[in-house]
Amino acid sequence: MTSLFNHIQGKNGSEWVNFKKQYGEDNILILAIDAAKYTHKAMICNFDGEILVEAFDFDASISGFEKARFLVERECKTHQFQEVVVAIETTGHYYEDLIRLCHTVDYHVRVINATITKKQRDKLLNYSKTDRLDLMVIVQCLLEGHGTFCTLPSGLVLQLQRLTRARRELVKEETAIKNNILVHIDHIFREYQEKTEWIDGKR
Repeated sequence: MTSLFNHIQGKNGSEWVNFKKQYGEDNILILAIDAAKYTHKAMICNFDGEILVEAFDFDASISGFEKARFLVERECKTHQFQEVVVAIETTGHYYEDLIRLCHTVDYHVRVINATITKKQRDKLLNYSKTDRLDLMVIVQCLLEGHGTFCTLPSGLVLQLQRLTRARRELVKEETAIKNNILVHIDHIFREYQEKTEWIDGKR
């Protein structure tokens, strides 16, 4: 068992190493998902990065998730995989429902920050943006140990999170309105602004 802090990537890296040791890389199937509002993109591969199911679409709905799950279960049965790891890039809030659905069927979920995937794409020196490339980048980030095992907040924690986000947005809007008002005052009512006064050569 690796210490939670005895890894170059800290706690998250240690958790990933322990997970691989516990289940074995040959027993793990990877489902990479690029979440979107209406239609998700996905790809299925093994731990060596070999693609088992090419990039495919599925609806952001229960029936769409069942389609992806059918393909996952088929590959698990064919290749004798015992565990499923879902790698999802953080995209707005569209990935949250996917995480909840994955947890209901006991899939392990690793959430990868979009900043990490962007850096990985830059490393590939491939500036085109295709569904297949995006999914390959997500898989590569997962294999390198990036991401965190995700459990979405619930109850009071979820309510406080939403309240904090709403307050932050309101403060941003209030600041923008104040700045806009000051700009108009500066342009239209310049004579009503404060004036610098000099006394004994000092401002």
